[in-house]
Amino acid sequence: MEKKIKYYRLIKLAVFVAIAILTFFLRDIFINYLKYSIGGLMLLYGFEEVAFGIIFKWDQISHDDKLYLGFIELLFGSILLFTHIDYESVCIIWATWSIVRESYEIKEIIVHLKNNILKVVSGIESLTIIVFSVILILNPTQMHAMIHLYILLLVELILTPLIPILDEIKINNKH
Repeated sequence: MEKKIKYYRLIKLAVFVAIAILTFFLRDIFINYLKYSIGGLMLLYGFEEVAFGIIFKWDQISHDDKLYLGFIELLFGSILLFTHIDYESVCIIWATWSIVRESYEIKEIIVHLKNNILKVVSGIESLTIIVFSVILILNPTQMHAMIHLYILLLVELILTPLIPILDEIKINNKH
């Protein structure tokens, strides 16, 4: 099972980095079609968390709330993709999703902090995303959406799969 989890993490890293690169180079398309870009991304996150959570059993790879979070992401993604909502509502749903995801991340970080610099980096990233998400909710404009897309989403897409891999390497090097 551990070998499967390692492959899963490496494939997730490759897919998320590829999405980050696409987002960077196609940022004008992503921002102009934000509803579909973020809705599709939410569905991808949700499907990944639900499907692989069931396959691998969450207690082996993540915290207990991931399955619940996956269903929230599937719901938010479906709302964005299959309803007619304005740009500001898309920004508010996106920011709410970010706050929910990062709140779970902070909970996990606090539980596993124990002198782990990677958890500190992840915590700083989570707090930054929450702050910018609140700003996006309070002022859901294209400028704030671009900051969220061009900076925060790219960092999150890279760090989300990378930190568990670096944690695993750090644990293996201690033994």
